[in-house]
Amino acid sequence: MMTITETKDFKRIAELNADVQNLHAKLYPEIFKPFNRIEMEKALENFLSDPNCFSYIVELNNVAIGSAVFFVKEAKENAFHYTIRTLYIDQISVLPEHQKTGAGKMLMQKAEQLARENSIKKIELDHWTANKVAATYFRKNGYMLYRERLFKILD
Repeated sequence: MMTITETKDFKRIAELNADVQNLHAKLYPEIFKPFNRIEMEKALENFLSDPNCFSYIVELNNVAIGSAVFFVKEAKENAFHYTIRTLYIDQISVLPEHQKTGAGKMLMQKAEQLARENSIKKIELDHWTANKVAATYFRKNGYMLYRERLFKILD
């Protein structure tokens, strides 16, 4: 049986994030470091101490197979825009051997539920361009491109 529960267990989330971190390091070695458990645990412990951070673990028969970290974000109204409240999916990961089992869908549905509970109408996430699997998955689940970020590397 697959279940989803809220957690602040940064060690379990770090462990579940290893594959994604290593994928990022492989795709963009000039930006991302390979997975380092101690450093990842410190970073996630810091994230989870934020009262606007929510984290979840999906378990299959009491074994953790996926996790997600969400942030409720608010940009106050200013001269350029109205107040903007969003739910940001900062981290989402399902172990490779458990992908296409519904675990990712459970985490995405949890994001939608959390957004509705907080009267938030917009969920945001981003992914790296070279991660085609993520791009396909997010678009299949109703996420659309609305902003592009470009860069130029100088000599």
